[in-house]
Amino acid sequence: METTRWERKVILPVLAGALLVPGSIVPVQAAEEDESTQSFMPSAGIESVLEESYETDVKDNIDLYLVPNEEGEYFNMAFSDTGEESFTYIRSAPDEESGWTGKLYEDSAVEVMEYLDGWTRIRSGEAEGYVPADTLITGKSAADCADEYLQETASVTAYTLNVRDGQGTDASVLTQIHKGEEYKVTGEPVEGWYPLSVGEIDGWVSGKYITTETAYSYGETKEQEEQRIAEEEARKKQAERDAREREAAQKEAEEAAAETAAGTSAAGQAVIDYACQFIGNPYVWGGTSLTEGADCSGFVQSVYAHFGISLPRTSYEMRSAGYAVSYDEAVPGDLILYEGHVGLYMGDGQIVNAMNEEKGIGICNADYARIIAVRRVI
Repeated sequence: METTRWERKVILPVLAGALLVPGSIVPVQAAEEDESTQSFMPSAGIESVLEESYETDVKDNIDLYLVPNEEGEYFNMAFSDTGEESFTYIRSAPDEESGWTGKLYEDSAVEVMEYLDGWTRIRSGEAEGYVPADTLITGKSAADCADEYLQETASVTAYTLNVRDGQGTDASVLTQIHKGEEYKVTGEPVEGWYPLSVGEIDGWVSGKYITTETAYSYGETKEQEEQRIAEEEARKKQAERDAREREAAQKEAEEAAAETAAGTSAAGQAVIDYACQFIGNPYVWGGTSLTEGADCSGFVQSVYAHFGISLPRTSYEMRSAGYAVSYDEAVPGDLILYEGHVGLYMGDGQIVNAMNEEKGIGICNADYARIIAVRRVI
């Protein structure tokens, strides 16, 4: 279903005092009625219509006007039946050789204007012309299937609304639609997100930025189809441009991140290379000397001081230094913090640290105890 084909539902009233027959209108006296009396048609009027209908071999058309519906909604309302085809041509004259002025789609509602031999003159939306009679559902059959032709449409209330490939703002953007545009709702909403058909794109939009309405859909003129196709093509090209721009921006961000990570990794490795020079030196509680002795935080503080980076004195305070990363993201030089302890990540799941008085400065597994935080300071 395309955007330009949507119209508001129209209730078509019974034409009081007249009946449509092939190629003409036969006047019939309108009956009076009160609260206890149903409206009726004079027998003479019905007989004259039936007689002429039999003569013109279109008796089946009479069912259209004898539908017992107080509102008269189906008096001259019908629905498309395109069979295996997706549309029927609306032609300028009642023959297959005439030019087409519009298209009647498989889910369209129409106003019947005149019955001819094998053809019906109709109006559907702004499209008007002739279609083969066998492509329409009329009379009681139209009344029976009317609910099947009702469709839900969504009207965009935001200036620009993203159409995504799933429910939620984490889903990828497929295209964008704009304020005032209307689209077919293709299914039931899921957690406030509505599935829409936007040209050839099926996606989801947030229900916060649309209003929905149940209505019939209608055919379209040749000019409307041309405009719709042009708009869809423009939207498709814009979506492709947007996708390329997003891809380029993502690639640029990834390259920048990789470059930053490479720089960080190189700088961090220099820190580790420097720190490992002091493996085997003593552990001294409260010490900050890399040669004479240091405790865990004194060791880390003194190593980074060599590179001009000032860190807090205690492991507790170091939990706020730099910025947090996950352990999975840890690179050489990152601070691995425990309850009352800190070490420098070397890579491959190991840390270099001032361990204790027995072992001094050495290497151990990073997961020897529960990790409280990982901080990056370069």
